Amino acid sequence: MWISHTEYQVFWHKYLMNLDALIEDLEAQAYFASNQGEDENTSIELCKLVLVVRKNLPDVYLSMPLQGRGFIAGFKVTNTKSSWQVLQEYLYLEPQDHGTKLQRTKVSLQELITAHLIGTSVKLSLSANQAELSGYLVSVSGRHIEFVTFDAKRLWIPVKRIRHMVVEKLSM
Repeated sequence: MWISHTEYQVFWHKYLMNLDALIEDLEAQAYFASNQGEDENTSIELCKLVLVVRKNLPDVYLSMPLQGRGFIAGFKVTNTKSSWQVLQEYLYLEPQDHGTKLQRTKVSLQELITAHLIGTSVKLSLSANQAELSGYLVSVSGRHIEFVTFDAKRLWIPVKRIRHMVVEKLSM
């Protein structure tokens, strides 16, 4: 059955996550921010791989890294799939391709969630010794996210408490 009512199409459209569009949007923001005041003849290649060193946790390699206000994000490629990782707590970053520039955006994690991740299925880690939470990002209110687990528990989590977030690539 095809939904022909435009109101429903617009409503559900906000909850469908297109990770490629999110990355393109953030890349465009970073591109325009980085080009302000730079000479057009200067071309700096963007970093393609970064090593993220974390305290008491294994180091992580992220491809296509993006550094925001208070977080680093990128793709962690495993043998079976690629997932977009967002890390708020880390000691330092080490670009793996010499002479490149780390792509940056002025967006905070809260702004990223509000603008692009509402309705998305994610996995959250709040601390090193706590189990990972799996569910959906439902809304943002103040400095808290409304998160509903797959077993229907509704949680309000401070954005600053999110240590690690995994957004799996979605297929429609």
